[in-house]
Order: sequence, then structure tokens, then C-alpha cells
Amino acid sequence: MLNERAVLRLLPLIAVLALYLDEENEKHGADVVTGLAAQLNRSRLRPLPEGAEGRCLMTKGDWCFKYHAQGVCDDDIAMCYCPPDTKFGRKEAPAGSAPGTPPLQPGRPLFMCTPGTDKDGKKVEWGGTPYADMFGPEGWCNADKPTFRLDGLAGQLCDQPLEQTCVNQCCGHGECRQGFCKCAAGWYGVDCGLRREGKDNEEGDELVKKPWIAAALTHTVATEDPPLTPLRRRPYVYVYDMKPDFGTDLWQYRIEGSHCVYRTFVHGNRTSWVGYNAYAAEPVLHELFLTSEHRTLDPEEADFFYVPVNVGCLMDVYAWNEVPRWPRGLLGPRTHGAAMMQREALRWINATFPWFARRGGRDHIWLNPHDEGACSVWRDVWPGVMLSHWGRTDFPHASNTAYGQDNYSQPLEHPSHPGDWRQWTSLVHPCFDPTKDLVIPAFKQPKHYHASPYLGAPVPKDGRDIFAFFMGDLRLEPGRDPDCRYSRCIRQKLYNLSREGHWKEAHGVWFGQREDIGSGDYSAFLARSTFCFVLPGDGWSPRLEDAVLHGCIPVIIMDDVQAVFESILEVSTFTVRLSQRDLPRVVELLKSLRPEQVADYQRNLHKVWHR
Repeated sequence: MLNERAVLRLLPLIAVLALYLDEENEKHGADVVTGLAAQLNRSRLRPLPEGAEGRCLMTKGDWCFKYHAQGVCDDDIAMCYCPPDTKFGRKEAPAGSAPGTPPLQPGRPLFMCTPGTDKDGKKVEWGGTPYADMFGPEGWCNADKPTFRLDGLAGQLCDQPLEQTCVNQCCGHGECRQGFCKCAAGWYGVDCGLRREGKDNEEGDELVKKPWIAAALTHTVATEDPPLTPLRRRPYVYVYDMKPDFGTDLWQYRIEGSHCVYRTFVHGNRTSWVGYNAYAAEPVLHELFLTSEHRTLDPEEADFFYVPVNVGCLMDVYAWNEVPRWPRGLLGPRTHGAAMMQREALRWINATFPWFARRGGRDHIWLNPHDEGACSVWRDVWPGVMLSHWGRTDFPHASNTAYGQDNYSQPLEHPSHPGDWRQWTSLVHPCFDPTKDLVIPAFKQPKHYHASPYLGAPVPKDGRDIFAFFMGDLRLEPGRDPDCRYSRCIRQKLYNLSREGHWKEAHGVWFGQREDIGSGDYSAFLARSTFCFVLPGDGWSPRLEDAVLHGCIPVIIMDDVQAVFESILEVSTFTVRLSQRDLPRVVELLKSLRPEQVADYQRNLHKVWHR
């Protein structure tokens, strides 16, 4: 069995390795910009929105969803706590205390919780929780053992302190504060992984005080002095240490512990994967680039530049908080916010360093983990290498999402850009260019494929007794997707065909939502299946990863969309691709494959699953 960190290392720099041209690195005479601004070791405080002083305000985007929890707001992280006049209320540090002084009493959090009425019984808009359950004598904020519970924080009473989560856990050289590394003297960088000249290695060793963080740390090869790995391999990748606005600031605005991260600390300060994070590739790849043997600290020798801009994290917090906003004060679709954030990051890079301009950004790598990938990135960012989970190649194109917040085809004008933003984004480039971009896997923690024979699980006693399998969201509820945009209506059409043709009984094809499939373990179902459908969702869906990691032959049905690594691996040797027009003939076409063809697909899966 592979341990957790080993699994992470299975997704090292194949993205840049695949794209790297084996030729002598060009020489440029541009001045070297040495060092980065030592601006990370500071606390960042934001003012509350107007009228929100003394209470919590959370705003839920274009849904015009505003509500006030009658508590105290921590304006560093936009989290609500019980009011100070309750037994377990938040009591702030005395007036005049130094910035960063902890509260006298932290208070119990009011996590995603809104009272249905005020203390006089008057209805509170959008409230749902009974007032007494929150503020009554036996309520959450007053009772020693309240009958009402909250999820999302450690301990039955949310009173157990846990280690917070930071990039590579600050390399053990700094203190993690809500995703922000406060580096010890002599260390700097987003993960405190860079040492100032002449400083002792032993300074700032958090491992002495907190041995439990060792499980979350990966050694940073690039900082070895002398190098322990004298034979370096190209490509060399320089990782920008971005201004906090584009990274760690966002982590401080999370309203839920699993947002923006792929791991966290749980009871006993054990490190653990988060339950689910659709954008987990963002923090994973950032750490992998920082700790990779391909990383260089000399930008003049770099073949590629990785730009760690947390657009996935922005989309996690975007609809909930007044800040951050890109641009400030505008609440458009999340895709617009992400595009504007990347644009501002590029402007900051160009104002600070010479390296983007010298090759027109073609050697800069950007990750776009959201549903429709790089479809709406800003025009000036587009020449770079786009990593995403969505390889849509048709052009012109329009958003296929059924989720309004991500619809990049919505027109929008703002003083910060001339005219409709689409003229600078989706109307001027495709979503994916296979000559420069790469479709990368979504992050899958080991428990997602725990029943796979590749991880040593026993082979099901009846073998692969499910001919073809799909279980997932179909958006069948009335009014949820009236235009059938979700999944290009592929999932819904196949579901209807399966019902009409009694596919399960007649052919062993299991297709539907959880209630259609019945009880059982998802990983075990995949391990029992010969074919697994790979169908889009609102854009990308990690179904190819599910299939491959279980030795199930992927059946790809999504026209004009490249699958994971399709531009560098012979995907046709281990997948079956069908056209969307072939939906009525799916079972017929799969049944027509000869046993030896199926065996060939399975053998080739064994060769590539670890990628």
C-alpha cells in the first residue's frame, strides 16, 4: 500500500515534462530581479461592510441572500461567534491591544447558522434555526452541554484547538495562521521555505514544538545547500512567490475548514484528507512545484514559471463574503471574478519582474481548476500553458453550465475593462489548445479508490459482473435544470434510454443516481465493472479518473473534448470513445467488442493507472 505522501508524489511534474522541448535553454540578457518583497510576515485586517459593525454579515452573491446572525464577527476570517452577553460568547481583547492579540474568550462559532426570529419573536429574513436553540438557556451559546450541535469544527462543543492548515505546513519554519505562514526570523516565502543568507538552519524549527506537523511536510529539494541531488533534471521550474492578495489572503476568508485545501488536521492533530474539494488540484500542485526536484530558485535558468493564483479558492469563497472581490465592489459570475483576478496577478507580475514579457508569457503555467477550465481566462493570460481538467476544443464556444454563477457567457461591463468582458476572454480564444495546454487529473485521495485491485483490494468473488456502470447526479428534480444544459443532457438521455430498455436486467448496465443503483460502496461498484461511463457535468467531471483507478475501461462520450493526458498518452489504447449521436446505440457498440479487445484495453490500463 502507498502512504498518503507517496500518492501525492505520483502526480509530480508530468504536466511540464510532457510539454518541455529538449533543446538548449535560450539565453537572455534581461536583468535578474533578486529577492522578493519581505511582506509576508504581517497581519491583514479588513474593515467590515458598512452597517455591519457589531454583528455578522454574510452575503450570498447574485441570489440576493442576506442575513444577519446576532453575534460577533471576526473580520479577519468573516466568521460569526456567539455574542459577548452569552456564557460562551466571544470576548475581544481590550481596546488598545496590539494587532493580533487573541480574544479573551474565543467564543463558540455560529457556523452557517441563522436564527429564525429575534429575541422578541420577530421573523428574521432567511433565518431558520429556532432562536432558543442558539441563545436560550439550553441553547448553543449558553448551555454547558447544549442539545443543539454544529458541524465543521473539532470537538462536540467546537472547543478543541487544532493545528491550522498552510502550504507545506510552513516547512516547519513558521507558524501557520489561517492559511498564512508567519515565518521565523531568517526565513521567508509563502511556505517559509527560503532561508536568508547567513542564517542558521536551526532557526524557526516548529517540529520541536509541534512534532505532529511532520506528517504534512515534504522536503524542499531546491533549498539544499550543498545539494543532495547533484544530478538535476530539466525542465527547471521557477515558482512565483505571489503577493498575498492572490493566495493566502483568500485562505483567511474561508468560512468552512475544507475549502481551498486538500488536507486538514483532525482530532489529536492527525493530518487527514478533506472530505471533498473539487478544486483540490490547486493546493496540491502548488506544494508539488515548491518541493519538486525540478524547482529552481534562479529564474534566469528557468524553462517554465508556475503562477500560483488561487482562483479555485476564490470560487469557494466568492459567493459568501463581501471581500475579496475582483474587481472590488463587483459581484458578477464567479468566472468573471476568476478572470479578473488572473488579470490583476499578471499586471502585478509584469510590474515586478521581467520574465513574463521576455517570451510573451508562453513559458508561464496557469492552473484553471473550475468546471469549464480556461474557457474564460483573460486574453493576455491565454498565451501561457493552461492546466485544467476540461479539454474542450471547439471554437467559437459558449458556456454549457447549468449553474448561473459559473456561466461565462453572461455579458458584463465594468469600468475596469472596456466593453463587455467576453470580448477580452471567451470570444477571443478556445477553452483548450492541445499544442500548448494539458488536461490534468483531478485530485483523488486514496479512499476514493480503496476497493481497487491496484491498491491490493481483493478481487470481487464474481469478478467484473457489472457490464457498464455510472452513478451520479442527473439533475432530474423539477425546475433544477429546465433546459437540460447539465452534462449537455447526455446523462439524462442515457438514463431515459436505460429505463426504457431495462438495461440493468437485460444487459447488466447499471446507470442512475444513488437511489437507482441502491446501497453499496461506490469504489466497490467500480471495481466490479468492465466499462465505466465518462460523461461531462457542468463541465469537467472526474469520471475518467474513477474508471482508470479501478481498472474499469472508460467509455468517453463528450464530443470535441480531450480527456486527461490525451495529448501525451495513447488514450485510445485503454478507452472507448463514442460520439454523442451514438447514445441510442451505446449498449450495442459495447457488446460488439471482442473479448480480446476488452483484454487489450485492460492490460493497457494496468500500464497507465498510476499516472
